[in-house]
Amino acid sequence: MSKAKWMDDFNHDLLSFPPLIWVVQDFVQQTDDGETSQEWLHRLMTTHTRDNDDYDISLLSIFKHVDCHTLFLPATTKHLLSDLSRAKEEDLTLDYRRERDSLIQKLRVGLVPKEKNERPITGPELAGLLQILVDAANDGSLSQIPSRWAVFSQQLEDTATEDCLAFYEAELNAQLQRYAGEPVNAELLQGLHEAVKEKAEKLLEHLLLGLKDTMVTAAEALSREIFTKYHFLHEMNEKRIKLKLTESQHRVELETEETLGSLPLAMRSSELQVLLSRVVEDAVVKLTSVVGQLIADDMLQTQIKLLQSSVKKLRDSVTLKNSKALEEVMSAAASNAVEKFKQGTYNKEHQPRSQSMITRLISNGRADAVKVYVEESELAEEEASYEAYTALLMHRIEEEEKLVHKQNEELVKRVAKSKVEDLLERFRAKTDSSHLPLPRNDSDLVSRMSEEAEKCEQSYVEMLGDFSIYQTYTDHLKQLKTGMLATCQRRKQENVEAYTHEVEVPLKMAKQVIYISAGKYSTEFSVYQFVSL
Repeated sequence: MSKAKWMDDFNHDLLSFPPLIWVVQDFVQQTDDGETSQEWLHRLMTTHTRDNDDYDISLLSIFKHVDCHTLFLPATTKHLLSDLSRAKEEDLTLDYRRERDSLIQKLRVGLVPKEKNERPITGPELAGLLQILVDAANDGSLSQIPSRWAVFSQQLEDTATEDCLAFYEAELNAQLQRYAGEPVNAELLQGLHEAVKEKAEKLLEHLLLGLKDTMVTAAEALSREIFTKYHFLHEMNEKRIKLKLTESQHRVELETEETLGSLPLAMRSSELQVLLSRVVEDAVVKLTSVVGQLIADDMLQTQIKLLQSSVKKLRDSVTLKNSKALEEVMSAAASNAVEKFKQGTYNKEHQPRSQSMITRLISNGRADAVKVYVEESELAEEEASYEAYTALLMHRIEEEEKLVHKQNEELVKRVAKSKVEDLLERFRAKTDSSHLPLPRNDSDLVSRMSEEAEKCEQSYVEMLGDFSIYQTYTDHLKQLKTGMLATCQRRKQENVEAYTHEVEVPLKMAKQVIYISAGKYSTEFSVYQFVSL
């Protein structure tokens, strides 16, 4: 039926209905500014009209008066709600009885006869109206009358779908607000989604109660809309989870690095490994406590492995630092031990020491040095390099021992040199002309010088005999003997010269006599015989 025919030719009184009371049971809702249920329904119909080229559709154009009446829950127990026929009057809730009585009163007051031209319709007129409707239905004309109920049903469907979708979003957001904007586990989100979706679908059933076909299409539309909303929410949640994983792992790594950096190095390697294992375990616990509820176990294990791999690098770095620190401890202990050895063997008097004293000092110094090293390097005794550093210490002590012997030998050399000089001076003094006047018998001279040489040599041995192990002792003893021998040779030469000086004049006179008397003695034999007289 065209709009013109609907507006001009059709008798609208044929579709004039008595006042409509829309009853909503098991329902209660708070409205803004004290809006009544009737005002809410009128506002809904005003904002959900449908205009097209053929007709204007509105419940207000069909019914002279439209009202909305709500009924609260008739009962509050499962037993009665499952079958209200069991409920007695006193079992009904007070609000339900009050609202039911109010509805009955509205029906009594609102019953009015069908009117035509502003007067009650008569029986013949009602029969004529029914005849017209029957004829129109038989002719197929009635199907051309715009279906305002279908449009109204569509409006109900759209409104109910929108309301249920809004309920779904609001309820799901309210559930998620408990997590303070943090991501949630995918399974938990799925469970919340399904629970809220079920509530939204039940709400839709209540809103479209009795409208089976409308309910089916509305449920499908609501399901599609909810799926779209949930899919977006699920993707955003997955992104938040990934971001949370990255941030949490980075934070745990920084905290772990800070913890490892605060460890007091150096320490025993076994103790360090225990602490490192504990730190790694704490890091895993921290990460698990933050993201363990957000992801599945297999993904959690993957994140833990990544964290352990990252922490392992930090752990290796700390282990290396501790190894270097322990090496520094051993090196410092070795240096202190060597210094202790030096202090124990230091010669304050700068006088040569006997072999027995040197041996005792070295033995004591070695023991003290080893004690210092053991005490100061106790932290590193478990280290693989401990024996190597100990061997290095022993080598350094041996070098220091050699240095002690060398220094003592230098002192012996200095003393021996001085002693040799003194003894040689003494020997020269004891064998000079003031003590052994020349010329004298050669045997006596040799005997006296040998006796004095033995005394000097004995004095040298008595003073430096404790140092006989040193080569310098032998060398200087040889120098002493060589010096005394030279002095003896010189004294012998001086004795010969003294003899020569004593017999030089007589010899000259004898030669002159011989020369003078040469003529008297014709043969060599006679000369020898003359000289021997």
